[in-house]
Amino acid sequence: MARRFLALFIGALMVLGLSGLAQAKTLKFQCVYPETAYVGQTTTFFAEQVSKMTNGKLKIKVFWPGQLVKSREALESLKSGMIDGYSGSFLYFTGVFPEVNVQWLPFNWSSPAEAKDILVNKGYHKVFAEAMSKHGVTFLGSISVATMGLMTKFPVHKLADLQGKKIRAFGLEALIVEALGAAAAAIPGAEQYMALQRGTVDGTDYPWYTLKKYKLYEVLNYVSDPAFHTPGVVELAINTKVFESLPKDQQEAVRKAAVMAQDRSFDMSPKWDQEAIDFAATKDVKIIKLSKEELGIWIQKLMPLYEQTASKSPYCRKLVDIIKANLKAKGVKF
Repeated sequence: MARRFLALFIGALMVLGLSGLAQAKTLKFQCVYPETAYVGQTTTFFAEQVSKMTNGKLKIKVFWPGQLVKSREALESLKSGMIDGYSGSFLYFTGVFPEVNVQWLPFNWSSPAEAKDILVNKGYHKVFAEAMSKHGVTFLGSISVATMGLMTKFPVHKLADLQGKKIRAFGLEALIVEALGAAAAAIPGAEQYMALQRGTVDGTDYPWYTLKKYKLYEVLNYVSDPAFHTPGVVELAINTKVFESLPKDQQEAVRKAAVMAQDRSFDMSPKWDQEAIDFAATKDVKIIKLSKEELGIWIQKLMPLYEQTASKSPYCRKLVDIIKANLKAKGVKF
């Protein structure tokens, strides 16, 4: 009798255990940045928080560049359900999602705190999420990639210093450097070290922290301050059908974890920038601060990009208006 009871008890435990396993779900998220990059670290943090808040019932498995899909194929893969989520910039998809260009307009904000205020409190995220929803994708939050801007082999004190120089830049970044009189070279990030070393290009538009992480200090000598993007911002998103198929408590956990990851990245951004600045000093990479007058000249040269970007879609117009309202309050004239 005792043996029979024990057998039934063990059997019940096994059923309960298997039931718990059956309830567990794993979502596949593709991150376009390496695991060691700040966005990679933030994405890992997001995944950990989801698992923690759901007691392991929902897990996020993060795949790194190229492990599931190529970066430029990620949006179609996300829409089709080939991948469940995406962490990275939507700049790869500007042909169908031009709205992402707005947050990459030059000098649109001047600090992580200001950027977060615009995104969260001025209605930017609400409009951005609505635009993204048209593609069957649910926007979860923004991730700061820290400060990103012009880094060169030559000193830049004024606009004339850029004339005739070649700068590695893609998409809207290319339009930025061209508006300032330089020539843009569409060289992939993975190939820029050699391009800089060989003199194929004279500079790059890239995050400051890469001076250390990608050893760009070996092929660059100067950093221009202020940067074009303080900070640069990328996205965390999930397939809408997948998201809506989750129980409400898991949906809430995903959203809460995304906000936590977002806040962490913006809070850490000043630290990441300072580490880059301190490291640059140890490698004799000089940071050149533009004068107020010179910065004003640069801004006026770049302002046409705002209207050009706004004309791409009604959502772009709304997003640009939010950015412009903030800049006008700071005294910038359009």
